[in-house]
Amino acid sequence: MYIYSKQVSIITCLFFFSILFYRCDNKKIIASVDNIDLYQNDAFIFMSHLGMNPNDTTELKKFINEWCIKEALKSEIKNEYKDIWKLIKLRGDFFSGDLAKYYLEEIELKKKLDTIITKKEIKSYYNSHKEEFVLQDYIVKALYLKIPKYIDFKSKNIDEIYLLKKDQDLTKLNSFAKLYAENYYFNDSIWIYFGEITKDIPIKKFNIDNIVLNRTKTYFSDDNHTYFLNIIDYKLKNDVPPLDFLSYKIKSRIISLRLKEIKEKYLYKLIMKIKNKHEIIINI
Repeated sequence: MYIYSKQVSIITCLFFFSILFYRCDNKKIIASVDNIDLYQNDAFIFMSHLGMNPNDTTELKKFINEWCIKEALKSEIKNEYKDIWKLIKLRGDFFSGDLAKYYLEEIELKKKLDTIITKKEIKSYYNSHKEEFVLQDYIVKALYLKIPKYIDFKSKNIDEIYLLKKDQDLTKLNSFAKLYAENYYFNDSIWIYFGEITKDIPIKKFNIDNIVLNRTKTYFSDDNHTYFLNIIDYKLKNDVPPLDFLSYKIKSRIISLRLKEIKEKYLYKLIMKIKNKHEIIINI
């Protein structure tokens, strides 16, 4: 529970939405500042829009905390500095027009957007724009396993199994990883950035170039964990990655280009169409 004090009273913000403050029109009020209420449904809608998870108690607390502070600041200005409050309202109303334009663009223009991208289009874009995709890091096909140091992996032959020399090794390793791994990755059909797969490995003291280029198969420990790394294949830095690694990124770029073209073609028409639907009176 958080309380924000000032000379005018500010009512308590409630963090646990399981506690019912009171109901109005079947909506739960989860926070109030002076006479302004925050309904649970409204909070959830806005949190989702902001990319926050309404079902995460920590994120909900954070959102309510920020909402209470902002409402307290607004209340202070409104009560103590009425001229500034009028200016804030005018600017807010003016800015809301930009938000309306943004959402109308999203709604209307995306109706015209074709999001189906063929393999032929992706390949054509790839062949024409390879210089845009030059790698800044190695990409690899690799196995990575991280387990607590106290685990006796040798008794289970993991120091041999992670090399994947036998057909049944992967099945055994998957079973072991489900029981003991704090982190585990293996997909020999998908390329991944080396930096992504090793982001929680203390690997800086090693020569990364040698690890990748020699297709190293190694394991080592620090104070808390043992790490297994098996580099199966790689692509050089400053090289162009294979098409299958870039397909999703290329698809997103093609869609962005299509949307840009639609905006250039239809945006002015859309604004004029909406403008003509409404009564507009100018008295100067």
